[in-house]
Amino acid sequence: MNPAAGLLAVDVGSSCVKLGWFPPARICTSADAKPLGQLPIAAAQLPRPEEVFESQHRDRSPEIWLAEIERWTDGLSIGSGAICAVASVHGAAADALEEGLRSHGAAAPWRLVNSDVPIIARVAEPARVGIDRLLGALAASRLKPAGSPAIVVDMGTAITIDLVADDGSFEGGAILAGPYLSLAALHGGTMTLPRLDADAMAELPRVVGKSTTEAMASGAYWGTLGAVEGIIGRMAEAWPSVSAAFVTGGAAAAFAPRIGRGGLRARYEPYLVLSGIRLAVESSLLAT
Repeated sequence: MNPAAGLLAVDVGSSCVKLGWFPPARICTSADAKPLGQLPIAAAQLPRPEEVFESQHRDRSPEIWLAEIERWTDGLSIGSGAICAVASVHGAAADALEEGLRSHGAAAPWRLVNSDVPIIARVAEPARVGIDRLLGALAASRLKPAGSPAIVVDMGTAITIDLVADDGSFEGGAILAGPYLSLAALHGGTMTLPRLDADAMAELPRVVGKSTTEAMASGAYWGTLGAVEGIIGRMAEAWPSVSAAFVTGGAAAAFAPRIGRGGLRARYEPYLVLSGIRLAVESSLLAT
């Protein structure tokens, strides 16, 4: 793999696939290079993709979203020497995507595993932690204030709320259903409640819904917000030195401006996992 040829970072979630393009000139520069295992705090050096593509893969045939990805990558002129690194929590979607990328001429995709992420995980079973959680924590460790813990909220199909320790280690956290999964569960688990999609929360729901659909939207939005803020508050009580919270994920934009407890306000970083992929790739290449 040639780090000078660019990096296509791929984040395959439970419902959505995101691709981020990191151009050749911004791969493994001397300013970024750090020894494996170190997690320096340097907000200015957190890599962010220059271009990002997102597509839903749940309930859609692979042919549709692979065609969308192919059209997007055509415009980037990705060379055969570029690195393609894939982090996935959905094996079937990642398998289809990797095959599509190979046929498109990209380098053989590198499927990242937890051991590729240079972060200490102080949990019972480090190998079973979702790799997206570790990558988000790795990226957040570059953004948080030096010497203090931080909280990372990733809002997708599921919501993860994790603690990054003052030394950059992953301490674990909480997992709960995301707002759209909650709406789907209400429809699937009852006889009368309708099926709602993301459009139900396209605008801020009123707290007191005047119809069944409005009441469901209110519960999904304000219930999610209350749960996230409640968990953040309890984490901050357990770790009083927490001074930063970062929110990412497909559902995050609608919630991030309202997430905060006391003086702890959330910072919206939409592509933490993609940035974490680049950091992990750099560390692995520097170690070889």
